[in-house]
Amino acid sequence: MPPKHVQTVRQLIYCQYAEPIAKAAGFERNYGFITSRYKKLLSGEMKWSSSLRDHIKELEKGSVCAYCGSTVGLLADHIIPVSRAGVDPRITKLLESADNCVCACRKCNSSKGDKDAFEWFGQERVGEIPKLVLSKFLKLAYDIHETQGTLDLKDPNMDGVLDIYDLDVVITHLISKMSEYGQWEGGGNGAWGSRIRARGGVCRDWRRYPAELCVLRKQA
Repeated sequence: MPPKHVQTVRQLIYCQYAEPIAKAAGFERNYGFITSRYKKLLSGEMKWSSSLRDHIKELEKGSVCAYCGSTVGLLADHIIPVSRAGVDPRITKLLESADNCVCACRKCNSSKGDKDAFEWFGQERVGEIPKLVLSKFLKLAYDIHETQGTLDLKDPNMDGVLDIYDLDVVITHLISKMSEYGQWEGGGNGAWGSRIRARGGVCRDWRRYPAELCVLRKQA
């Protein structure tokens, strides 16, 4: 779980990005250093590396699986599944871009399936996500939320807590899924609500959600 002062998607993204910065500087798990990097990122005093730098790092590593280092049976893997683009063509463009791709061996690609990197590794193994994958994921997550205007929401997936599972929430895709499970008008009493509660969350009524996101329902 993020620190108490991290309350929005924007803050969570910067908090997650501050950790590999600290690790690279030799201050892994140094809360004071991580917090200082986080605050610098949040204020704009520090900028994260460009996508070009990520591409250069990929070239330097050569043709290897970004997850396990294998050189056999490599495929292009979407860090965030393209199937989550919803109906917003701007999000589709982001998820189909090279910024959302890394090399993966068949074994890792198959194991990851339709999960994003954070879902695949899980809460307990977030620290094991390769730096390149983490860097690309967080920058893409930022672009997604900036595009749909949700950077400052406190709980995009409405499970009652701000955590890593809020990072790549595409609102029109979520609304579509909620509608599919009959949750938009039902307030969370059906299958979708059960899935959220199974993760320890609280399924909220869409009618109490921010008005600006209710407008997006019309696109789903």
